[in-house]
Amino acid sequence: MHGEYARIVALMTPADTQVTFCATLVDQWMAMGMRSAVVAPGSRSTPMAIALAERTDLQVHVVHDERSAAFMALGIGLATGQPAALLCTSGTAATHFHAAVVEADLSGVPMLVLTADRPPELQGIGAPQTIDQAELYGDVVRIYANPGVPDEAMAGEWRGFAAQWWLAATGDDPGPVHVNLPFREPLVGTARALPDAMHAPPSEGDGWFLSRLEPEELAALLDTPRGVIVAGRGVDRPEVVGELAGALGWPVLADPRSGCRHLPQAVCAFDSLVRHEAFARDHRPSAVLH
Repeated sequence: MHGEYARIVALMTPADTQVTFCATLVDQWMAMGMRSAVVAPGSRSTPMAIALAERTDLQVHVVHDERSAAFMALGIGLATGQPAALLCTSGTAATHFHAAVVEADLSGVPMLVLTADRPPELQGIGAPQTIDQAELYGDVVRIYANPGVPDEAMAGEWRGFAAQWWLAATGDDPGPVHVNLPFREPLVGTARALPDAMHAPPSEGDGWFLSRLEPEELAALLDTPRGVIVAGRGVDRPEVVGELAGALGWPVLADPRSGCRHLPQAVCAFDSLVRHEAFARDHRPSAVLH
């Protein structure tokens, strides 16, 4: 830890440490592409709520109903391909996220689920609004993490935690990540100097094959007259799909969420067509590009 930063850390109160920890996570996530957060308000989540609210370059939505908040975060992830931070207070509030977390798992939608929690000394003693939040969503999340009550001695690891959780949500198998965040009172503090930034690793995205091959080159590899392109959710460059379809002379079976239904090669009612037994038999493709 650098000398100046170590001096600042030594002056931090526990409340400052918690907010600085949260501000570091948010800063790292924004460096990696986060642009939205959804907050279902509550007292125990105050340190993270402060960190989110103080970022003027972050779009923060405040939704008082936890279930509605969770589905808003799901929609943001579905529309943008980047996870939104979804925050709630401790206790039963976190259970209302469950339906949207399951949907994010089954649909492969990235999401950062942040549930505030009571510290260990308030667990199992009958404190109000306290439930067992460990692995609350079971195996539907990509990873479950509990970094413990923020400790300035671990400041050098904070950005690494944030990057690990982000990459788990956005990797080859995108989906929800659950981070359980225990905080101690007092909950209101001031963010101090953040640990040095980490460079965000490159992300290849869903269109990796198109970024490496021009449509004409890919068409040469797929040269068959009876092929078809199936375009689903997540196509990031519909115009290139159109160029490829034109080069191949193949139709595009375009899902409503693909962004490809405007292409001249698009077949938008394909589900009815392929259910027709005679049509499906007479138009069986020799190659399918999904």
